[in-house]
Amino acid sequence: MKSKGRKIRTLKTVLVLTIDIILKSLGDVNLSHGMKHVGKVDFFNPGTFLADGFQVFTNVWILLGITLLIGYSLLELAGLSWLDLSYMLPMTAFTYVLTAFLAQWLLHEHISLTRWAGISVISLGVIIVGLGERKQQKIPKAESSRLTYRAPR
Repeated sequence: MKSKGRKIRTLKTVLVLTIDIILKSLGDVNLSHGMKHVGKVDFFNPGTFLADGFQVFTNVWILLGITLLIGYSLLELAGLSWLDLSYMLPMTAFTYVLTAFLAQWLLHEHISLTRWAGISVISLGVIIVGLGERKQQKIPKAESSRLTYRAPR
């Protein structure tokens, strides 16, 4: 039987990962939707740089997408404070699955069988990683301030 603290940590992890995945997927879908409304943008053309930039950064869908992605990034930082990167990154890769479903459903994009096969492989990888250990090795505060990598003993 899991201890109360461990159950809370597991619930917190599942909640943060779920919200993280939803925010990332919705943010990406909103960015795509907004860019389809803006049209082709060429930021490397000095003549249209300002006009294109104004169109992009005043589009409500793009601003919503950026806001959602900022929320995703903040949750990602929070999660990384207690989860290993090698656990969190594959688990948040489930955004590829959700984003594909949302792109097909909301943006009416056609997703080929080859893409669905790739998404299935990603899903299998997420399941395998999810079955693994989530515990992060504690590093003393004095050592954690250095940017050098120390292999576990």
